[in-house]
Amino acid sequence: MMRIPLLVLAGFASGVVVAAGTFAFIAAIGIVPRMAQRTNTKQYIPFYEDTILLGGLFGCLMSCLDWKIGLQGVPALIHALLCGIFVGVLAMALAEVLNVMPILMRRARLNKGITWFVVSFALGKLLGSLLYFLKDGFYQLP
Repeated sequence: MMRIPLLVLAGFASGVVVAAGTFAFIAAIGIVPRMAQRTNTKQYIPFYEDTILLGGLFGCLMSCLDWKIGLQGVPALIHALLCGIFVGVLAMALAEVLNVMPILMRRARLNKGITWFVVSFALGKLLGSLLYFLKDGFYQLP
């Protein structure tokens, strides 16, 4: 009789821990202040933080309740673009915090062409995302 409520409580507690870790990670690498500084929109930092939180909650509800929005055409492209921007910003902020690029450049002894190196990373990410979203069955488990 108590099994289902305990499972619900354990699932909820696990979700809270994972969400807290995710948002702590985003806060620790400083994406929001850095992007606000680069875009000269520091006054909107609370709005950005609230939007990230609401996006996480919405994504959680979408996955837990199996909702379908059915985006097609231009709205689907806009959604994919915004998701790609978020993932790209997250990846680059993490790389910047961990000083990945300077260490990689020093170890590979690259003094010239650093711009092309970074552009190739971005293009590889873009092509991988296009393959993931456009090739039918690419992301489905057998």
